[in-house]
Amino acid sequence: MEREAALTLWAKSSPFRSLLAHMLDAAAVAWALLEREPPRTQRLYAEDWGLSEGEALRFAAFLVGLHDLGKATPVFQAQWPEGARRVKMAGLTWEEGDFRDKEDWVAHGVFTELLTFEALKALGLPRRVARGLAQGLGAHHGFPAGEEEKRKADRKLALEDPPWKEARAFLVEALRKALGVKVPPIQEARPEALLRIMALASFADWIASDPGFYTRVDLDPLDPRYLDRAREEATRVLDALPWRVPSLPQKAFQEVFPFPPNPLQAALPELLGGATESVLLLVEAPMGLGKTEAALYAYLLLQRLGHRGLYVALPTQATANGLFVRVRAFLEGLGVDAPLDLQLQHGAAPLNPQYQELRERARPKEVYDEEAGAWEAGVAASGWFSAKKRAMLSPHGVGTLDQALLGVLKVKHHFVRLWGLMNRVVVLDEVHAYDTYTSGLLKALLLWLRALGSSVVLMTATLPSAKRKELLGAWGVAEAALAGLPPYPRVAAFAGERLLGGRALPVGEGKAILLERAPLDPPSLSQALLSALPGCLGAVANTVDRAQDLYRSLGQGEPLTLAGLLDLFPQAPKEGPWGELCALREERGKAVVGKRLGDGTLVFLLHARFPAEERALREAVVLALFGKRGPRPERAILVATQVVEQSLDLDFDLLYSDLAPIDLLFQRVGRLWRHGGRDRKGHGRPRLWVGGLEGPEAWRGLHWNRVYEDYVLLSTWLSLKDREALKVPEDLGGLLEEVYGRSPQGFPPEWARRAEQSYKSLQNLRQKEEEMAKNLALSRLDHLLPAQRGQDLPAAFRLEDEAEDEKTQRLLTRLGPPQVAVVPLYRKGEGYSLDPEGLRPARLRGELSPEEVLTLWGRAVRLSRKPIPETLLAEDPPPAWQRHALLRGLRPLEVGRFFPRERGGVSVELHPELGVVYCEE
Repeated sequence: MEREAALTLWAKSSPFRSLLAHMLDAAAVAWALLEREPPRTQRLYAEDWGLSEGEALRFAAFLVGLHDLGKATPVFQAQWPEGARRVKMAGLTWEEGDFRDKEDWVAHGVFTELLTFEALKALGLPRRVARGLAQGLGAHHGFPAGEEEKRKADRKLALEDPPWKEARAFLVEALRKALGVKVPPIQEARPEALLRIMALASFADWIASDPGFYTRVDLDPLDPRYLDRAREEATRVLDALPWRVPSLPQKAFQEVFPFPPNPLQAALPELLGGATESVLLLVEAPMGLGKTEAALYAYLLLQRLGHRGLYVALPTQATANGLFVRVRAFLEGLGVDAPLDLQLQHGAAPLNPQYQELRERARPKEVYDEEAGAWEAGVAASGWFSAKKRAMLSPHGVGTLDQALLGVLKVKHHFVRLWGLMNRVVVLDEVHAYDTYTSGLLKALLLWLRALGSSVVLMTATLPSAKRKELLGAWGVAEAALAGLPPYPRVAAFAGERLLGGRALPVGEGKAILLERAPLDPPSLSQALLSALPGCLGAVANTVDRAQDLYRSLGQGEPLTLAGLLDLFPQAPKEGPWGELCALREERGKAVVGKRLGDGTLVFLLHARFPAEERALREAVVLALFGKRGPRPERAILVATQVVEQSLDLDFDLLYSDLAPIDLLFQRVGRLWRHGGRDRKGHGRPRLWVGGLEGPEAWRGLHWNRVYEDYVLLSTWLSLKDREALKVPEDLGGLLEEVYGRSPQGFPPEWARRAEQSYKSLQNLRQKEEEMAKNLALSRLDHLLPAQRGQDLPAAFRLEDEAEDEKTQRLLTRLGPPQVAVVPLYRKGEGYSLDPEGLRPARLRGELSPEEVLTLWGRAVRLSRKPIPETLLAEDPPPAWQRHALLRGLRPLEVGRFFPRERGGVSVELHPELGVVYCEE
């Protein structure tokens, strides 16, 4: 009877799948996944459990098969009437009132935790090991169970008839026999071992549950051939994704890149050649020294350790877009005779034309080889991996740091993200660019990356010594090892606590940059910029409002469309950014990208308050005109915010910047005379104009202290106010230590009080942010799962990464004011349109086509001006938008809508040249 009853239990209703069959399917997928991992990953699983590699893979597959044991309960089986009828006929019964009460419903993952705990103890595993594994398997739908959920589940289990327990024991034993499991001889399970099982269970379950990929095996699940057939099916599915760890060739630098290595790049083979364990490579060097190529070459060199892929983490979407092109070219240049998956990982990735091209290449109708059952060799972007939770599973990725940091925050399936980074080379670029809170999350990420067997390339222009010590300490580098660091600029490799070696890097002549004061008020500054023409000039403002004001002050001109811009440069190349713009001409030719003044001067504006598709287009325009290759305009000015200060390959003949923290000023300087051999249009020396050097009184009313800490701005001003020049990179390290190491006592008497107050505020803020990061992130390995007693942060804390409330937004990867993502709309009769003419209708109800979804999403823009987020987040998204993952976090915003507050209010306008404009009243 127990056999018949157990085999009647169901796991899927449409299409039908028995529970034992699904358990075997998930186990088979897990086994196939691990077989495709490099030997180093398999060794990690073996070390986790004290087994041979073959035994460890079987044991891991067995555990994954147990993930749905909680479905063998009346609460779950009662949910499908036809399945419930069959189960009852087989002798497994229940009282309807006890198990169908929606108010007292319990998710099957909660039952999985309780039942697998007992099952694993019965197999002989120690109680603590069984507890951790049970918690991890119960979390396969996103989160470990809470204490109240488990109490409810206990009450339900107490109401069951004895045959239920016998049926579950039959399922566990059938799974164990099929896999030939050996019980591991261990007394403790490390957190990283538990995470490797947790994530594998979710990954395998997603594949085995997807009827679009996984085809059921038509055999009795007790047939000895079933598991072999299921593994064959899993192999077919993984070929079709495709999901495989690439085998990359070991090549010399000049075989990969079309130029000889510089001293940084040439030092890598020797520094990394002796590594036998995971490495942290620290690269501290000024802009333009080839750090990106060094990181990619380091990835290739570190492949001999058995790493499984690459993820490059950047501060912003714009910087990720820029590097995505270079990583793609690098992978394609390796000439690997196998398909390579590469994902762009950030919220606006579907709008990136390079990524869209790779998505098209991955469509089976174009590149699927029916006979071989796999994609052709080359770089593509699988649609399966493009889903937010699955993207980190792809072997190669470029994206924002936020995507990696979500692995150490208790968002849904965070452990899957961490597993995706396991035994991988992770490049963390621009690590100086983050505030205290984000840096705290970064330290937690470094801790986990080392525990999971990954190597890290840490890149920065330079770091204050205190921050360098913190980050390297999070990896585990001993303080004594830091004494062996060579002088700046440098590259150094660490293995565990040890310094493997380091090199000081020659920088040639460097750059001597004239430092000049510039007017702050937009009319005077605009006149100064116009007088400095011809040439390609840049102006970086600290706020969007100020950038918009400066753009206006540069004069009235004729709106410049994309088609008009392309007509001005008929000889532009048809590849790179220019090629992207040419490809967009037919679709976006009428889009406004800037303005043209009466004397032919081109003026452009770039900031984060443009709708996503407009921002992406303007980024491409900026890269084409001010980038490395292609024609440069005779007279052009780019007005921008911080979006251009990192990782965008821009080159200006003269640069203006609002006063900013010293490290960010040096980042901006990296866009000044970046490339040699150019006609500088009469600009005989590189000049940096800085607004605000006359003193802090000049900043009054500009709200720079909402963007940067007031004390750091004060200290930067004090270090620069009497300077006439900057030497790059010679002055970088010294000025950084001077600014960030200065005490309030170092200020002149007239500013001593303000310095003391702002210093105290800064220290309080940093302490608060450090504590918040420590409490919310997995800052210790044993914070992975909730403790038996007490549900303290962070192990029991849950953050819904798709939630829109103010608290959740602030507790993700960046602190800041609440924001809301909106789609600006124009009212047209009874409906709405995306444009003022009414040519692009926007539906709020009904069934949206995929094209409509992408169009709406491409018009999204994030707003933070109070009280807009608080007001709109209290309103439900339109019904049609709620049904789509891309749209359910968006809110419609009628252009011109007024948001009242205690004093006056604010309305929102959308200007074709300025983007979103706040009108304060």
